[in-house]
Formats: sequence, C-alpha cells, structure tokens
Amino acid sequence: MQNNNLKSEGFSHYQLNLEYSEKDKSNLLNEFSKLEPDAYAPDKVSRFRRYGNAIIIPWLKEPKLYWLPTVKDDNGNNLSGYDQGSNNPEHKNMRYFSALSDEVKNNALLESIILDDFKSTFGLNDHYLPIYVGIHFVKVKCTDNKLPGFSSPDCFHQDGEPFTFAHLINRSENIDGGINYIGKVSARNKKIEDVSDDEIISQFTLENFLESFAVCDELVSHYISHITLKEDDGEAERSMILIDFSMTKQDI
Repeated sequence: MQNNNLKSEGFSHYQLNLEYSEKDKSNLLNEFSKLEPDAYAPDKVSRFRRYGNAIIIPWLKEPKLYWLPTVKDDNGNNLSGYDQGSNNPEHKNMRYFSALSDEVKNNALLESIILDDFKSTFGLNDHYLPIYVGIHFVKVKCTDNKLPGFSSPDCFHQDGEPFTFAHLINRSENIDGGINYIGKVSARNKKIEDVSDDEIISQFTLENFLESFAVCDELVSHYISHITLKEDDGEAERSMILIDFSMTKQDI
C-alpha cells in the first residue's frame, strides 16, 4: 500500500499499483457484468452483489488464501453467508449472497489484491488462528435521478471487522455522487445531513481502476454518498471490491 496512514490516522486513500494481465482484469469486469440483484436492497434500488469468504494462514512465511465452501439454496445455487451483527443497523442477521464464481476465485489479480491488503494490516500476523476474509463484489446503478443508487448501510458506519479495504473497479462517465467520507467514530449511525463538519475527517472520490481506500474500524467511521446521473438519460454505475479481515476464535 502506498500512503499507509492506516495505523496513524485510521484510514488510507491510495492508488493500488499491482502487476496484472489484461485477461485477469477482463475476468474481474466480466464477473461484475454477471452479478445478481441484491435481494436485501430496498425496492427500486439497483444494487447487485456477490460474496465469497476465505481464510489466510498468518504464520506462513508467504501468506496463502484458502476459499471456504459455499452452501446451496433450494434451487441448487451457490451462496455465501455474511454477518455484520449490530454494525449494520439495516440488517441484524446473517445475509446470504450469491457466491463468487470459481473462475474469479482463481483470478491471480484478485488474489494479489487480497494478499496485498492483508500485508497492509497490523496486529493480525501474530494471531494464532486463521484470519477470516470476506470478499464482496458490489455494483450500484442509477437510471433515474428520482431513484438514486446507494450502498448499505446508508449512513456513517463501522463494519465490525478490524480492517476493510475498498477498491474501485469501474466508475462510469455519466455519474454524480459516490463520494467517500471518513468520519470520527462519533458519526456512527448518523445520516450525512446529521453529521457536523468537525466530525468529517476526509472526503474523496475514487476515479481510477484500483484507486482504493482502507479503514481501521475501531478508529473511524465511513460513508459513501448516493450516485445519480450527470446527464438525464443513460446509466450511472459504480463497481467496487470490498475486502474485510477478522480474527477467528476457538470455540469448543
């Protein structure tokens, strides 16, 4: 990670520079084109999502990613479960999303992103149990400014995992909004209009492929504003990979 202020300031905004093939980039874009509608999105909100979970063995000399098995729904579709607990005021229970494809799980660029993120964390390398990794592919669209696109939760929040990394995959030209805000912990669960100026630490807009930010969850809160159309017709779209890391614990 460049500009690693994660430990000192609780967040970092940076351009992720990794070597990758155009084939791997194309594979990521193709995965986003196939995302299923988010069953948990409010009515008439165009949000699409897939999810995968994995573990990293932190004590290995070179960390390696191991994907966890999926579960199947009644129709035989592969699902992966995500639980944010009390950190998402909109969803208190486990949510099951369509699973990432096997093809994208074998994508070398995605693995490089995840492992680079892990190396930028602190306090996890010495953990005596595997590190849990959640990988979210999220796309938000808007085709009518009366129905803006937005993420969940629609407020300043903390994720509940020690670290979250967010990587831009695509931001269409005909888009307004999608501004990232980093706030003090005191802004947690507040709507943007209820947050005072002195509670906002930073704001920025991700524009380029793999432009990224990371947060140390205990130190800050964060929020992404609604997206709308810059011009009245067409479509606005924003695609992100979100990666979070948590310690596992022994339960006997």
